[in-house]
Amino acid sequence: MRRPAALLALLALAALPAEAWGAARFAVVVGNNAGAPARPRLWFAEKDAESFARTLVELGDFADDRVVLLRGAGATALREALAASEAKVKLARAGGERALLVFYYSGHAGPGGLELGGDKVRFDELRALVAGSSSEAKVAIVDACEAGVLTQVKGATAAPALDFALPSDETVQGTAFIASTAVGEQAQESAAIGGSFFTHHLEAALRGAGDADGDGRVTLAEAFHYTSSMTVSGTAGTQAGPQHPTYEFRMSGRGDVVLADLRKAEARLTLPRDPGSLYVLRGPRGVVAEVPGTASAIALALPAGRYSVERRSPEGRATGSVALAKGDDLVLPMLAPTRYEMARSKGGPAPGLLYTGAGTSWVGLPGFGLAPSVRLGVRKEVGPVGLRARLEYTFKHVDDQWLAYDYAFLGGAVAAFYPVNVGSILLEAGPELGYGWATQRLASTQSFARGVVLASAAFMVTAPVGLVRLGLDGAIGAQAFHLDGKGTVKPAASAALLVLYGF
Repeated sequence: MRRPAALLALLALAALPAEAWGAARFAVVVGNNAGAPARPRLWFAEKDAESFARTLVELGDFADDRVVLLRGAGATALREALAASEAKVKLARAGGERALLVFYYSGHAGPGGLELGGDKVRFDELRALVAGSSSEAKVAIVDACEAGVLTQVKGATAAPALDFALPSDETVQGTAFIASTAVGEQAQESAAIGGSFFTHHLEAALRGAGDADGDGRVTLAEAFHYTSSMTVSGTAGTQAGPQHPTYEFRMSGRGDVVLADLRKAEARLTLPRDPGSLYVLRGPRGVVAEVPGTASAIALALPAGRYSVERRSPEGRATGSVALAKGDDLVLPMLAPTRYEMARSKGGPAPGLLYTGAGTSWVGLPGFGLAPSVRLGVRKEVGPVGLRARLEYTFKHVDDQWLAYDYAFLGGAVAAFYPVNVGSILLEAGPELGYGWATQRLASTQSFARGVVLASAAFMVTAPVGLVRLGLDGAIGAQAFHLDGKGTVKPAASAALLVLYGF
């Protein structure tokens, strides 16, 4: 039973007015993959906590020495970390600073509270520990099953917008409790995104996907609205069903609370206007973001490094990569799918195919006719081109009036295919070059062997049939070889019926 959660810590910012970025910020971030003895281990709770703590430092203006990260720790360590942070809060306030405390937990929980291995911290104790801090603003984020007990929200439904009762005075103070679920709901992890749904989408929000007004800052309302809607939609099709983040927000003060400033990131990447699409970014430090395209450009605050970018759209899938150096502010060009990618979206073949088949070959020699052949091959897409490599063996007994002989050929060829159409039945064609070895054995047992160079126009047409594809692979062109001691060129052709398996 699992939980998304994490970046709401940036909520911490939420507790402070925009002018108060210089206030002292303290965080206790806890992740534990182990729950009560009967619970299965989680995959990503501790990883989510690490990511959240790193994001607080990167975008939330938290100093390293004021963020406590606990991984796999028990209840005693949690209470001691909160007590130590409270001592630092008091010192900061004694020095005239305003203070913000953020608590974050990712792990198992049940109706009775947080489960840290064999230990438990009740929700009412957690509320008292956070609310009892002397910091002006306190934020608690719990990414766990049954976390709605913390906010006392017993049910929720998807809504087009979430309205916060935001404070309006100059001084911000109070407590915010954020939960990744409502009462009775499971918090869910995803192996595909490498974390919890809630934390995954919250990080994307804080990195710029939630910046609805495009001002380069992500407010509490913007982040929660984006995270909640994406978590609900992302879990709607899971076995556990939709998961609804909830909140209890009791603060007074200025309403426009900022969670993240995109200018604080090492680099920025702007996604183009692209409604109806979905961008998936994977980069360093385990950063993974799924960001829906909108009618406006979206600026993302990212760590420096190399990113793979995938664009999924109704017309197909497109991929690319971008390298971000510190200080870079780049605009991603529009990624257009190739015809292969569009074909796959309509049921076309997988990017890679292994195949075997049987057919016939013809060489323009007197009396040769059609010869049976067998072939093995592999086809692999490389960007807009499909590369096909094949091995072929041909054997035939030939009667050429006064001359009878056995002919054998073993060779290979490589073709560069380009898709002719888009669809589940795919036709592709292109140039082919090859080389082989032909042997002619006379009735007298005398034999001759020569190398053969092939140049052809090749094609392949395939269609899905159950778990495999059936196809026709053909070529027409010429063969160059030595005949009777002289170089010669003869027309040649081949065709084979194939069974193909995608990978």
